[in-house]
Amino acid sequence: MKWELKELEDAVRNTHGAQYADAIHEPLQSFAWKSDMAYFHACEAEQILKEAVAATLGINDHDRQSIAIGKAVIFSAAPGEAGQLLRLAQFKAESHIIASAQALHSLCDIVCHVVYWVYQLDTVPNAPAPNRLNLYSTLRSLNALPQYATTASLIQAVVDSAEFTYLAAYVNTTKHKSLISSSMSASFGPEDRGGIRIKSFSYIDPVGNHHHFDSKWAYDFLFQENQSVRLKLVAVGKSLSDQFT
Repeated sequence: MKWELKELEDAVRNTHGAQYADAIHEPLQSFAWKSDMAYFHACEAEQILKEAVAATLGINDHDRQSIAIGKAVIFSAAPGEAGQLLRLAQFKAESHIIASAQALHSLCDIVCHVVYWVYQLDTVPNAPAPNRLNLYSTLRSLNALPQYATTASLIQAVVDSAEFTYLAAYVNTTKHKSLISSSMSASFGPEDRGGIRIKSFSYIDPVGNHHHFDSKWAYDFLFQENQSVRLKLVAVGKSLSDQFT
């Protein structure tokens, strides 16, 4: 699924004028840039750990992933250079995990600014101010405008998704409250895999709902789950472009 950003900007310029086209120019550029940034940090998190494990004496190329990471867990707890390098790699990987999540989460607010100006919500009574935009405030505005029901339903799909709920909780916790611990882990069961695993945590959302999240593999969070959120946001953007076709 691809969102043609330049085509939307041109359509807005032709329909609503330069004021609105100029208003969405930077958010559109930021959407593409932050999307790439999220993917970059996700790849770095995986690559850093992979290279550190491969460079550790005692871990062989033919070791299964679970065996290699299992050895790395043991070596990282030991004194000496090997343990120090593995602990440093884990710190770097965790930093990239947080950066990737924050970049992706920012796409939610960025797409709301595009929605705001494309649909000229600045002319709608009781619409939120641009500095108060988020998925929820944008959704409230669109729900009062039946002509934009498709976009509203697509935003609703984002906020209702388990992937977004976890992403928002993870980002808001690591950004405003505390770190969520993660560590190298290996599974020797049916999964037979290894990597960074994010520990379980609890979160109270802005409206007071309590959430508990089980531990999960960072790879699943950074790629499958966050890609799902990104594609849902792209669908929101495409619904804006469809208004001009």
